[in-house]
Amino acid sequence: MTSSFDDFDGLDGQEPDEGLPPLLRRPEPVADPLLVTKLRGTRKELLANPEVSLDEAAANAVTSGAVDPERLQALVAREPINLLTAKPVVGGMLYATPPHYRYLDLDVLPDFVNQRWADQLHTAMDVAPSSSVVPAYETVVDPKTGKPLAVFTVRMPDRKALAKAVAESMRKTYQAQKGENVYTSSVLQQGVKEPLTLFVMRIVYDDNTEDTFLVAGDGNSRMVSMWLARTGGDIEEAISACTASVIGSTERSGGRSRAEQAATRRRVGELTARTRKNLAAPTLTEATRREGHTLAFPATVVVGAQADGGGPLADLVAARDDLLATLHVRVTAWTPGAQNTQGMQRVYRHALREGLITPDVHRVLSGTVGTQAMHELLGVPAHRLWSAAVHQHAVLAGPRADAMNRLIKQEFGMVQARRQPISERLAPMALSAYRSKEGIEQPLRAFGNGGTITNGVWKQPWELTKGDDVFGVLDDILKRALAGGEDAVAELIVLGGTAAILDGYITRDRGSKEGTDRDSRKAPFRATPVKLLDLLSKTSGGLRMLHSIAVAHVAADPAVLPKLFHTQEREVEGVVVHDGEPMRDKSGVQEILDYEWDLVHAADPAHALAAIAKNRAEAKAKTDGTSAEPEAEDARQRRLLEQGIKGAAKAGRALARMSQKRGNQVFGAFEAVEALRVQLGQLEGILAKFGPADPSIFVVDEDVDGDEEDAE
Repeated sequence: MTSSFDDFDGLDGQEPDEGLPPLLRRPEPVADPLLVTKLRGTRKELLANPEVSLDEAAANAVTSGAVDPERLQALVAREPINLLTAKPVVGGMLYATPPHYRYLDLDVLPDFVNQRWADQLHTAMDVAPSSSVVPAYETVVDPKTGKPLAVFTVRMPDRKALAKAVAESMRKTYQAQKGENVYTSSVLQQGVKEPLTLFVMRIVYDDNTEDTFLVAGDGNSRMVSMWLARTGGDIEEAISACTASVIGSTERSGGRSRAEQAATRRRVGELTARTRKNLAAPTLTEATRREGHTLAFPATVVVGAQADGGGPLADLVAARDDLLATLHVRVTAWTPGAQNTQGMQRVYRHALREGLITPDVHRVLSGTVGTQAMHELLGVPAHRLWSAAVHQHAVLAGPRADAMNRLIKQEFGMVQARRQPISERLAPMALSAYRSKEGIEQPLRAFGNGGTITNGVWKQPWELTKGDDVFGVLDDILKRALAGGEDAVAELIVLGGTAAILDGYITRDRGSKEGTDRDSRKAPFRATPVKLLDLLSKTSGGLRMLHSIAVAHVAADPAVLPKLFHTQEREVEGVVVHDGEPMRDKSGVQEILDYEWDLVHAADPAHALAAIAKNRAEAKAKTDGTSAEPEAEDARQRRLLEQGIKGAAKAGRALARMSQKRGNQVFGAFEAVEALRVQLGQLEGILAKFGPADPSIFVVDEDVDGDEEDAE
């Protein structure tokens, strides 16, 4: 029995699969968009509602894209009953329209201000510019009344910059799920069912012209999926289609003209008419299926914002973040780092509202100003290490820490605010100025393992020393710390500890394991960053090492490297050394801090030596336990010879690597190197003279007659 496409007519007009997911719901025909002049009644009813806080341009954006303006008018009217939905947020209440259908192409953009990848973006503090930017947005204030509106504003150089931000948003949303957007197939099967939450956004360009759009909040992935479904799953084509339809030409300056907006409405009218015609055909084509399910979507629009006790809500940004954090599922980011970044941004905004931090501090915490601007605002040195310190000071220092703990517990749903959970949340923000650093993941892990939150830092009164000269400020902090100033010790822990984490001298990875010797590069005893910093902060030598690490970090010069200091009074090769004195090698040169092993060993030499001895004893016990008989003297000497040569070769390669950054002086004085070469030559001569001959070599005596067999 044969079949044809006509056999599928009984399946509600469904065409064969042809690679598309099964159709669960046929697209519904949609009416053509009305002329703007016929939307005045809806706009009037919207603005008349006392719970609405919009201006004319914002009301135009809300009404212009409604599929059924009469239904929207009934939903937003004050009489006979107010149907606006109240949504409680911190500090007040947001009011949103009930769900209604909107055209995808008319004045609606994906969420180009969302923070779902904020932990990956370079801030203004970073030394490397970011390829993408999350725009800073604020609450619009009505210039006539001075009252805040339920409208956001963001500044852009021009429409080209807006298009770039939208493209980056769509691309990041697509890539976040490895190019397999989970909603695209769903759109092709049944359209969009769950309403999207939209906010009104005003774009102010550098020439002071404006555009007003609706921007997706909750549901951004579904919106991007609609454009993907319409364009066959190609993200670049989806970006181009969205930009051309909603934003318009990016080559001309100024906001969109009425002619451009009218042309968009005409194109949407042509699309709806074509789709209605094709939906009436006996066979549902792929193009009809794509266009039919992506013409319109259900949405709610935030149109009002009121503060507790009445009056307008001043901080719409914090209210938006709070609302999105509780809608649907917890609509934050896909990664823990981005979730923590978003959460701490909300904590900072609430702290600003409660007066826990100043507006100048908040600008630094938000990463919207560079190092020089940070210096001008706060007086601290103009280096990004102090950006990390400002974050830690805002969250950890003084009596304010209890109030910050309360905000963090509220934001992240903590029962108790312990050090490690706080350090995990703080890490991506505190190190935000270093996002361009190669291998930043390891410092983030170490900072999240307690970071610098020692007893001397957490909830204790300490301030950040101000000054123009970075090295002068560090020297002053060290001087006060050595004199017993607890506030200076805390400041040095924060600055030196953060630098040590960033430069790999304190890690969570190697630092969590016991090593046997320096060459293993594994710390000789287990210590979290907090415990290690606590040890260092209690000795003069430890404080000097933290200072040296911070100086080397700020200098960023291969010739300036952190130095090692003694942290205990003890005898070294018959000479008594004191806490705080430099550690010197046999030639009298102060030793350099190269590995985490060095820092851990110096922090507590007694503990380190005990750990090393313990490990060696365990290793020896295992060896002795498996040996059937004592090792022969010749075997022992061969083993020592092999180990010595291997150790010498390893040391030579390590010094060669160091010499690429620090020069050939790492090998020591010329005379010492020459003496080593002589010893190596003597060893080579001993092996050649007394070692066994190569058995594969044939010796032929030409003075003896005979064949080759005799010669053997």
